[in-house]
Amino acid sequence: MNNPTNPPVSNLSSALRNINIQDNNNINSNNNDGNPNINILRQNAPGQVGNDMLLQRPPTNTNPSIIGNGDQGFNEPIVQHDILPSQNSGQINQNSNVDNSRLVNFFQNQPVSGYTLFSHRSAPNGFKVAIILSELNLSYNTFFLDFNAGEHRSPEFISITPNARVPALIDHGMDNLSVWESGAILLHLVNRYYKATGDAKLWSSDLAEQAQINGWLFFQATGHAPMIGQALHFRYFHSEKLPSALDRYTAEVRRVYAVIEMALAEKRESLIMELDIDNAASYSAGTTPLSQSRFFDYPIWLVCDRITIADLSFVPWNNVVDRIGINIKLEYPEVYKWTKHMMRRPAVIKALRCE
Repeated sequence: MNNPTNPPVSNLSSALRNINIQDNNNINSNNNDGNPNINILRQNAPGQVGNDMLLQRPPTNTNPSIIGNGDQGFNEPIVQHDILPSQNSGQINQNSNVDNSRLVNFFQNQPVSGYTLFSHRSAPNGFKVAIILSELNLSYNTFFLDFNAGEHRSPEFISITPNARVPALIDHGMDNLSVWESGAILLHLVNRYYKATGDAKLWSSDLAEQAQINGWLFFQATGHAPMIGQALHFRYFHSEKLPSALDRYTAEVRRVYAVIEMALAEKRESLIMELDIDNAASYSAGTTPLSQSRFFDYPIWLVCDRITIADLSFVPWNNVVDRIGINIKLEYPEVYKWTKHMMRRPAVIKALRCE
C-alpha cells in the first residue's frame, strides 16, 4: 500500500474527494458542470523536461489556457499537471545548498520489507512505477523528493541513482537493492513477483512474449516519453521560438502514436474476426464496418490477450499529450479506447491518487 512520505497538500485532497468518474466525450472540455477537472500530475515544484520528465507549472507570463486543458476523456482520478522545466533539477551540483536531513533520516531507519519508491508529485515516470506496484498489490511507500531543498542532488539519493533523477526504487527484501530508470524498475518488479509467486502477472513466462513486451516497454521509454517532453519544452519554455523544432518533435510524437494505433487496430480486427463469427464474412467483404461489431470497444492489449507492463507504461504520458495539440480521441481512436480501459482500473486509480 502506498503511504506517501510527504502528505498530499490539502487543496488536492479536498479536490480528489469530489472527483466524478464519468465518461466525458469532450476531450478538451473545461468541465464547467461543477465537477473538478482533475488530470495528471499537477504540482508546483521545479522539474526538468526529458527522459523521466517532470511536468510543472508554467511561468507567470505563460498563457494560462494551457492549464486545466488536459481532459482526454479518460476520467483521470488524479491531479492535474502543470508544466515548467527547470534547467538544473536533473543535474548534480555539489555547490548548491542541499537539505538532505530527510534522506539521512530515511537511510538510517530503512524499512525491513517492501519497497520505497523515490518520486516527485509531477513525475510521469514515477507514477508509472506506482501503477505497477499497485497492480501487483505490493507493499510500498513513496518518498516524494523536495527539489526546492535540493534533495535530488544529495549524496544519499545519488548513491541509489547516479543519474540523480526520479524514479528510483529500493527493494528492502533484497538487502536494500536499489534500482533506477523506470523501465528497469518495471522489469525488476514483474520478474521478482513471478519468481516469488509463480504468477507472471503483467509479464509472461514465455520467452517470445517477454521479447514482445520488452520491445514495447523500451519503445515507450526511448521514443514516446522523450519526444513528448521535447515537444513540450519547445512549445512552452524554450528561450526563443523555434517552429522547426516544435514541428519536428510534435511530428515524431504523432509518428509514435501512429505505430501504436496500427498495432492496436490490427489486434482489434483480429479479435473481431475471431469472436464475431456470424458477421465475419461481411466484415471481410467490407459490407459491414468493424465499428458495428459488439466487440468494437472490447479491451485489447499490445501483447497477446492480457494487460502487461507494455501497456501500463504508457498511461501517465498519454494524458499529457494534449498539451502539444494532439487530441488522442479524435486522431488515434484505438489508443484512446486502450488508455481509457487502463485509466479505469482500480489499481491505476489508487496509484495515481497516491493512495
